[in-house]
Amino acid sequence: MSNNYGLSFGIFGGHTLEDTIALARKAEAVGLSACWIFEDYFYGGAFTTATACALNTERIKIAIGVINPFTRHPVLSAMEAASLDALSHGRLILGMGGSNKGWIQDKAGIPFEKPIQAAAEAVEIIHQLVNTRHVKYDGTVFKTGDIELEFETYRSDMPVYLGVKGPKALFKAGQIADGVVLSSCTSIPYIHFAKQHIAAGAEAAGRDPSSLKIAAYFPTAVSDNEKEARDMVRPYLAKFIGIHGYHPIMFEAGLTEDVIRPFREACINGTPASVIPLVTDDIVDRLAIAGTPAYCRDKLRAINAAGVDMPIAFELPGVSPLTLIDMLDRHILHV
Repeated sequence: MSNNYGLSFGIFGGHTLEDTIALARKAEAVGLSACWIFEDYFYGGAFTTATACALNTERIKIAIGVINPFTRHPVLSAMEAASLDALSHGRLILGMGGSNKGWIQDKAGIPFEKPIQAAAEAVEIIHQLVNTRHVKYDGTVFKTGDIELEFETYRSDMPVYLGVKGPKALFKAGQIADGVVLSSCTSIPYIHFAKQHIAAGAEAAGRDPSSLKIAAYFPTAVSDNEKEARDMVRPYLAKFIGIHGYHPIMFEAGLTEDVIRPFREACINGTPASVIPLVTDDIVDRLAIAGTPAYCRDKLRAINAAGVDMPIAFELPGVSPLTLIDMLDRHILHV
């Protein structure tokens, strides 16, 4: 068993806890580096789910990717994270992101203001409170009184990553975060784009850019039947090209406005399945890890070489996540 790629697995929040625990245990058994717990609203809460996974595993890192600064105050997130880090004996990676207006304001009724700044300030508050057990913060979005944690934290360097996409947010991550979680549909050109902005932020803050770790989500399918693997990721790509829309993450991958437009229109109209046939093999090659075992191993090596320390494969619509972990075990890890 070998996992030289830092390959990890991402789990959505719609499963029962029993099924999620089974996935985490399977991920650990086959040698995956981390189990990433998604917190999409309105599914199961990430901290409870991650706690269940931590209690039922021993070695695999437990990562939350990502929470936001609006539905939980950063001080509460720090309390929860420090407790989970202790329970998991230092296996936690906490991801923080700005979320989106649809979930936060339109559905939850919470004002969605300055999301990048709010997420960045949350990282600083969590860092200070977990790593020093003390914070007094006077930010643009968040202000706290003089706070002391009333329990011992497990370690003074619990990593907090920022889940970001755009240039300003990537720059901010370079200034303050321990790592970055790049969004689904990351391409190799976009990795280089992201690293440039992360490095600029790090250097502006007097930090070594190489000290930041980079994780990234990739729709992944591996099969001896190349077409079968590619077809597994097409529905997901059809949806997410529309969600990302006219954004650097798509443009850096080489997709033009003309290519993106039908996907974006289908997303707005609620008909992403209608554009699945437009997901060409070229698009699959750019935005996913999907194909034969040899192809996928080469793609993972290229992703690592571009600067991603932890590629995150994740479950796909219509495909059992246990089946996907078996694919990774059989074709990637046991070679």
